[in-house]
Formats: sequence, structure tokens, C-alpha cells
Amino acid sequence: MVITRKSRIDAGIDMTPLIDVVFQLLIFLMVSSQFIKPDHRVELPIGPLASAPIEQERETLTITILPDDSLLLEDSPVTLENLANKLRDIIGHTEITALEIRGDQASQLGTFITVIETARDNGITELGYHKTGNDQD
Repeated sequence: MVITRKSRIDAGIDMTPLIDVVFQLLIFLMVSSQFIKPDHRVELPIGPLASAPIEQERETLTITILPDDSLLLEDSPVTLENLANKLRDIIGHTEITALEIRGDQASQLGTFITVIETARDNGITELGYHKTGNDQD
């Protein structure tokens, strides 16, 4: 009498495709996290009045005045001399008429006033500033 064994069916799960998917997901998340623009932190002076934000449903430009009085227009460096040309160019190609100013506490008042006057002379009709840092709301 010949004894025959039934062949066993391998019920193991192949983990290779699962590991591939997990690595691809990890790479995607690492790459996509680099698209977040860093926000330039400035220390605004605190006054008795609350900040004057611009309506959020309107598209706005942002100018940041850094502690050394250098300017960033939408996170791109710009000089006071070139600010008028840049604003005129942007306003000519878009319908933006609102400007949000972020100024550091150590920046000069003259720079702030010059930015306001330049913006108004070049078609900005709505100005506001943004309070960051030590919000106690």
C-alpha cells in the first residue's frame, strides 16, 4: 500500500506589495510637505487698538517690513525704490487693490510711512496691518 500525502497549500501573504505602497506613501508625504511656504516672523508693536485686518474674501498683497527695514513683497525681496514699479506691475495684471502690511517692532516708522504712501500712489485703496506674535485673544 502506497501512502500519499496531500500537498499543502501555502497560505502565506506576500508582504512585498504592501511595503512598496507604504514606502511610496511615505515618499509622497515627505515631498509634499516641502510645498509649505515659511512665514517670516516679525515682532509687531502692541498698541491699545486691535489690528486692522483686511476682508479675507478679497485677494490681497502682503508686504513684510523686516527688522533691518528691508522689504518682502509676497516673500520676494524688494527695495523701496522698486516697490512702486512692482506694485504697478501687479495691479496692472490683477484686480488686487488691497495691501496687508506686516512690520517688525524694530523697523523704522519712516519705512512704514513710505510703504503706505507708495501703495496709495500706485492704486492700493485698502490698507491694513496684521498683528502676529503675542496674541492674547
